[in-house]
Amino acid sequence: MATSENLKNYLFVILLTFSFTSVNAGLNSFTNLIFVEDWLIERKVDLTINETKCRASIPSHANWFGARIRLGPSNELIKPIWISVKADQVADSKLTKIKELLDDCRSGLLFLPENL
Repeated sequence: MATSENLKNYLFVILLTFSFTSVNAGLNSFTNLIFVEDWLIERKVDLTINETKCRASIPSHANWFGARIRLGPSNELIKPIWISVKADQVADSKLTKIKELLDDCRSGLLFLPENL
């Protein structure tokens, strides 16, 4: 009976400990939101100006966002000249889908993508 009580106490302590750990929720810094095929959509909620920012890139080319194939602030395709790209990664149909998801992401705090 004592081992059962010890196990309950141990589980309670574990749950209590994990409830106090921090969560990276995209507040004031970009965090990964979703992957859509080769594209990563990231989100940042800027609490200082109360604005949601979203960006999309193909992360396989570099760790740093500026050295990736990506969509700019006006959803324009930005491709560094030293990066080769597969035609299907930047096909019009795929870019249209990514742009729609970025618009949805930027529209508010709740992001529920359809038809992924």
